[in-house]
Amino acid sequence: MVYQPPAHYHVKVRLYNEEIAFGKGIAQILQLVEQHGSLRAAYQSMGMSSSKAWKILHRAENDLGFPLLKSSSGGTHGGSTELTPEGKELLLKYKQFDALVQAYAEAAFKKIF
Repeated sequence: MVYQPPAHYHVKVRLYNEEIAFGKGIAQILQLVEQHGSLRAAYQSMGMSSSKAWKILHRAENDLGFPLLKSSSGGTHGGSTELTPEGKELLLKYKQFDALVQAYAEAAFKKIF
């Protein structure tokens, strides 16, 4: 049998204090909320249920210690949802950190394999 190096790798970047709470999925929700101005539009575009979206948002907010979203309800133009300043900052830093980790992982994978 001849050694065949692996062709692929996978690296997950997740952030947390006590319980793994913030990763690719919630980052995607936050990005879509920024795009659509609506949590409902965000989770629906991902094919996610309302209960799952709220569950992972609450888990992240509880672990991180700050709200990620703020909502206004109803009125003549309907409600809206937007990221809190802390949510915006976290999303930006997560995306930067993830990009650096992925770039390093790619370089290390090529060098080693």
